[in-house]
Amino acid sequence: MRLTPLARRLGSAALVLTIGVGATACSGDDSGSDSASSATDESSETSAEDSGDEPVADDGSGDDVEAPSELSAADFYPAVMEAMREAETFTFETVTDAAGQGQTMTGEARYGDDGIEMKASSTGAQPMELILLGQAMYMKSPQLGTGDKWVKIDLSDPDSLFGMIGKATDPEVMFKALEEPKKLELVRAEDVDGVATNHYRITLDPTKYLAAMDFPAAMADMLPKELVTEMWVDADDLPRKFAQTIEVPAVGGGQPTTSSTEGTYSDFGTDVEIEAPPASEVTEDFPGA
Repeated sequence: MRLTPLARRLGSAALVLTIGVGATACSGDDSGSDSASSATDESSETSAEDSGDEPVADDGSGDDVEAPSELSAADFYPAVMEAMREAETFTFETVTDAAGQGQTMTGEARYGDDGIEMKASSTGAQPMELILLGQAMYMKSPQLGTGDKWVKIDLSDPDSLFGMIGKATDPEVMFKALEEPKKLELVRAEDVDGVATNHYRITLDPTKYLAAMDFPAAMADMLPKELVTEMWVDADDLPRKFAQTIEVPAVGGGQPTTSSTEGTYSDFGTDVEIEAPPASEVTEDFPGA
């Protein structure tokens, strides 16, 4: 179907959501200006290897907590990916600020043989509810003009905006795109919600990322020359927190913008309920589509 500007905006928001959940789960995509700024503190640049001491986590209480073992660049993505698959399920919350507009997303996800399944809802600039199952995405938003109906979108078309979401949620594709970071640094050991973690800084080449994901090369114009993300990983190689701030270059004479996102993962391995909406509540058409 032909996409209107509204559909494109909502599709972009959904793409950000699925990449934010799926890619960070196995790569560490994240944001948050406070976390990003703390990660650039020069005093925190020393890794366990440089100091010669085992890292200890800073939990903010003044007490030291033994930190997890450090992951190498070669082991980082395989280890985190395997841990996510073994856990199978998790819950998440992300807070995003882009061009002065805030959005909070909460939800739950499950890894399966066919990729990630997800149920999420967001409040803020573009409120929506989203369910992702296989090659189908269900969206419900006041901006779609479908009332209480869910819009069902086919993700199998690789050339459509929504088709990109299908690619972005395939763990194997994401793994290919993110398995070779340009740079991986251990910033320091830190406590996240009572869990000892290692805080890593990950630098990615956006052109290689887009090529591996089979996204249009033109999307590189919307990204900085390097994608720097922060990720906090526990002793079981599970991600506990992520943060990322992206400076988006000016396009078409407009002004450059800043997008920051911060999120947390929790409740690994717990039961989740992710099901398609009842057929009576689903439509495949919406005004202007």
